[in-house]
Amino acid sequence: MNSVNDFYNDRLVKINWFEHCGKPIDRSISKNNFIVVKGWREAEKGMNFSWDNMKLNVRNDLTLALHEHFREDYREWNKITLEVKKMLGEGVLKDIHYYVMNNKLNPNVYESIEWDLITILMEHAYSNLVKPGFYFQLLEIYEQGHVPCGWKGKWPSGSLKVF
Repeated sequence: MNSVNDFYNDRLVKINWFEHCGKPIDRSISKNNFIVVKGWREAEKGMNFSWDNMKLNVRNDLTLALHEHFREDYREWNKITLEVKKMLGEGVLKDIHYYVMNNKLNPNVYESIEWDLITILMEHAYSNLVKPGFYFQLLEIYEQGHVPCGWKGKWPSGSLKVF
């Protein structure tokens, strides 16, 4: 398994969170088609039960692959998850929480980003066993200062919503 500490410091800590929300986006950053939403209210509406379920199903694909093909490594999932949650909670999630509260955004914004970051780090931890996918694409959007905020259509066809 790969170290989450180095990846966290090399990638997540360096993100300028929300810096380009509402600004033009580089369309080459994602393999998915995407729709640019116009403001925080539209972004908040997209961070809903359907979006959460879709992301859960994508993460379940990772855990299923690990369970079926790398069972010994998969047994470390909970330990790594606790490490990741602690690292995020003491680090970048503080800034994200402050931004969400200061801008009076729906708590779903924070919760959605928290879920994404946990899963990005889990994808990285197991990337030597299972090729990173959807969540690494979300990471590229975060690294551009934007926020993924929903899905239009049925997964895997359809379009990612980005603010």
